[in-house]
Formats: sequence, C-alpha cells, structure tokens
Amino acid sequence: MCGRFTSTATPEELMRRFGVIITENLRPRWNVAPSQSATVIIRDGLHTEAISAKWGLRHAGSNKSMLINARMETANEKPTFSGAFLHSRCIVVASGWYEWSAPKTPWHFQLCDGGAIAFGGLLFGPPEQQRFVIMTTRAEAGFAAIHHRAPLVLAFNDFDAWVGSDVSAAVALLRPTPATWFNWYRVGSEVGKVSQDHPALVTPLTEETS
Repeated sequence: MCGRFTSTATPEELMRRFGVIITENLRPRWNVAPSQSATVIIRDGLHTEAISAKWGLRHAGSNKSMLINARMETANEKPTFSGAFLHSRCIVVASGWYEWSAPKTPWHFQLCDGGAIAFGGLLFGPPEQQRFVIMTTRAEAGFAAIHHRAPLVLAFNDFDAWVGSDVSAAVALLRPTPATWFNWYRVGSEVGKVSQDHPALVTPLTEETS
C-alpha cells in the first residue's frame, strides 16, 4: 500500500456500518496522507466509539521518515507493533485507497457497493496524541497486477472480533483481502500532490484524458 486513502462516509453511514454515533460533522477527505488525521474506531470495554488520530509513527532517531503500515505476517511479533496488536487494535475508516503501478500510474480502489471500508489498524499513544498504522497483506490475484501489497480489509462480520479482547480471534483475521470485493480504475496524477483534496481525484481516467 503506497500511502493514500479516501474517507468520505457520512455519520449516518458510519452508524449503519459500525454502530457508532457521531454527532459532529465530518469533512469528506479525498486524499488522506501520512501525518494527517483520520477517523478510527476503537473498543473500550463494551463501548465502541469513533475518534480522530494521526496516521503514521516516527522512526526512532528520524525527523522525516514514518512507519505508516504494519505487515500482517509479522505485526504481532515485531517489538514496534506487538504491544498495539495485543491491546489496541482499531478500525481505520476509509472509502477507498490509491495504489501506484509502474511507471507512476495511480489507481483508485473501492468496494463494489461503494460503501465504507474497514481497514485493520493499530493504535498508539496517549488519548491526546494518538496515532495509527494500517495493516497490510500480500496482494491477491488482481490486486497483485498493480502492487504486491494491499490493506487488510475486514469483513462486516469481523469488526467486533478485530477490536475485541480476544487476540486469537484477531490473529484468525490476518488473511489476504479478497480482490473480488472491489473494483479499481486509473485516476489522474494529481492525487500524488498532498495539497490536493477534492472529489475529482477519484474520477476515472478515460482514454481521452490519459
């Protein structure tokens, strides 16, 4: 996963999909980038809520590079991620994501029904400074033609297991995301600019505009 996603669901859709109540307005995001804030869903005991957290962890001793993804194959073992995998898994709310194939060709991926997506995520830090990373899997056939990794996308029936206290149930969800859940298409290169955040970024690129 190359590091950009969309998050355009309304509070009403988040209530339907995840059972969380959001009273404030949510600004649609068409180009969420590392270090920016996004909506994540957490479980505190029996209470599920949506919060805002920033995407990415700083590398120790570095002011520039960030860890934005955690590989599902090693996240529950690596010291950087294992504590969060045990105690603070979260759902990162998205509507789609961008991936680049060579040479620098961007694509947009979305569920076939166009609805909200639940990325498996890990949450770090105290309440006032919380950050997250997105879990990734090896890419299934179809996805693999674009990139060798894909985000870990949770099925509707798996939401509770991912944010719950049963670690073994979460481990069972570490499997490649089915490409059959999604459609994808080429989009314009403007998505590569962090400053751009508008609906036209997800407009399919036609032969006339390519």
